[in-house]
Amino acid sequence: MQINSASYTALATQALKKDNSLSPNKVQSSQPAQERPSTRELAKTIDPTNMSRNDAAALGDALARSGDTELGMFFMAQSMILVNENGNLRTATETDPIMNEPFNMFDSLKSQIEFARTKALSTDTLEGALEFLKKFQLAGVTPEINLYT
Repeated sequence: MQINSASYTALATQALKKDNSLSPNKVQSSQPAQERPSTRELAKTIDPTNMSRNDAAALGDALARSGDTELGMFFMAQSMILVNENGNLRTATETDPIMNEPFNMFDSLKSQIEFARTKALSTDTLEGALEFLKKFQLAGVTPEINLYT
């Protein structure tokens, strides 16, 4: 549809302004956004040799928010699918007991790399995650450099 007259545009604009505005007697309230930790902040609290699946999900979320979605999704996947007791796969929740059981992410990555190699699958993402995890562990013990002082 093509609008050839300014009066049509004015009517459309007035309708949008009228229907989308709150009346003055209604109080507008919003929930404050929860602050989610950055990758650097997580490095101070998460030990990759003794982390939980909830920690992996938090790390994946921080990576995805920082723009590294491929690596972020890899860590999120460590917490998203678990094998149920009857052998069926189901989506994990934060409250599942296994979500807080500690595991060594380095060992997990190394075993996944070995398995992928036996099946002649690409290990690029796994090796990238392993390299990142080494840097992540180092960031947890390295002091932050403040460039503004």
